[in-house]
Amino acid sequence: MTFLLPWAWLWLLALVPVLVLYFLRRRERDWPVSALFLWEGVRPDRPRWVERLRARFDVLLLLQVLGVVLSALALSRPGREVLRPAGATLLVLDASAPTAAEGTRERILAAAEEVLRNSAGPWAAVLWAEPPEVLVPPTADPERALALLRRYAPRLTRRPELARALALLPEPWPRVVVLTDDPTGIAGAEVIAVPRPENLGITAFAVRPSPDGLRYEAFLRVLNATSGYKDVQIRIVSEAGEFWAARLVPPGEEEEVVLVLPGARAGAFVAELRPSDAFAWDNVRYFVLRGGEVRVAWRGPEDRYLWAALRAAAPLRRDEKDPDLFVAVGTALPGEPAGPCLLVGAGLPGAAVVGPAEAGPLRAEASPLLENLSLRAWRLGQVLRQEVPPTAQVLLWAGEVPLLFLWETPAGRRAALALDLARTNLPLLPDFPILVRHLLAWLLPQEPAAGALVGEAVVLPPGFSMRTEEGTFTGVWVPTRPGIYALDGPRGPQPLAVNVPWEAFRPGEAAGEGERPVRPARALQPLWPWAALALVLLLGAEAVLFLRREG
Repeated sequence: MTFLLPWAWLWLLALVPVLVLYFLRRRERDWPVSALFLWEGVRPDRPRWVERLRARFDVLLLLQVLGVVLSALALSRPGREVLRPAGATLLVLDASAPTAAEGTRERILAAAEEVLRNSAGPWAAVLWAEPPEVLVPPTADPERALALLRRYAPRLTRRPELARALALLPEPWPRVVVLTDDPTGIAGAEVIAVPRPENLGITAFAVRPSPDGLRYEAFLRVLNATSGYKDVQIRIVSEAGEFWAARLVPPGEEEEVVLVLPGARAGAFVAELRPSDAFAWDNVRYFVLRGGEVRVAWRGPEDRYLWAALRAAAPLRRDEKDPDLFVAVGTALPGEPAGPCLLVGAGLPGAAVVGPAEAGPLRAEASPLLENLSLRAWRLGQVLRQEVPPTAQVLLWAGEVPLLFLWETPAGRRAALALDLARTNLPLLPDFPILVRHLLAWLLPQEPAAGALVGEAVVLPPGFSMRTEEGTFTGVWVPTRPGIYALDGPRGPQPLAVNVPWEAFRPGEAAGEGERPVRPARALQPLWPWAALALVLLLGAEAVLFLRREG
């Protein structure tokens, strides 16, 4: 209870003159009796203090004292703080990704139903997610409003600006109530915040290939938004296999993890975190590198050893119309191919084959492309003398003859191996598929592919389509679930990674410095009218009692 005019309690000082006048008015009276001798010789009893006080006590005095107290109470204008009386009410239900945590939907829905039942209406409700949606159109029927409100279901999308959600129902609403698990940054509305459960998730995931093409480096950030230490298991899956690791993450910390993933060329990667928790959607992250199936245009005679080594390095197929890689074996190309090119005993303008030469001792330059190779096992009967472009980098020498060199052109990268494979033991050695894999990784470097977020539109290029369980989409596609999808195009399927928005993993932030926490709007219910009514009744009772005594 609060008092708007607390100084009015000084009116209680009026009790002093009331009590003084009352006790001054109380005097002993003379009573006529028939004879005094009856009392002669009788020792009078002195009444006790309590009996004297009771004799002086009067109901009228009590009523007058209560009247002064009620007068002071009424003058101080007491009031009781209550929730603002609700008339027309607009409910804004947070349906962004964090609300998909176990139990959060039920808590938000229960709070929304309580607000609806405790307000007079009319009502409306808006779904606050991407894209925002009118959940309950304006209605004065509480049963219909409750029925429509129960359709509320969280999405795995991010939360747009609150103004965008409110713009769906632009008419002025005397009361706007936002129900969310993260009240950060909300102003100008009543906020009912439900607790967000403890969470364990992957906040970042990326993969890059190593320069030699033999392995990948995975980068992760693991968030432990709980109150205790967590021993988490990390599992990364790709086309080449799976890899496990374990980390102990302190409470409230975000730990960075770097893992080396051995294996063949891969395009799609999945990171999983165990054990699962109330919000399992951030326990899995997806990542895609460009370069799935490689389309190869072959020039020159067939070489089954080289083709087998290429197929072991990456999934590939022959495609003369739109190739990713040109492979030339034992031939001279008339012009520059429009794309990366691997030359094996072959030449092109500016790097023509001059003729055979005797193979001298092998000498290698320091390069990651030559790691894990045992050159002492190589037997080269004859090598080819070939022109070396000015910008080329020679990695391997056979005496004074450049055996392996690389260079870049505006049309694409080039790698030349100046020898005839049939005159060497190289195709029979384990070094050969390793070297081919290294060269393929340099010629066709993998880069991160553009990803997508749940709820955000993906513009599909002309000729591309996305086939999902919900149907086939062209032009624009809006993903509703995370995962790795196959994008169908003229050059075959291409993987596309779709993830839950990053902010889904962030724990709710406290109000920043200088910000006042948002609280539900409250009103002061006046109580002084009731005190004034009690005073009037009290004065009436006192007047009736006084008249009866005088009568």
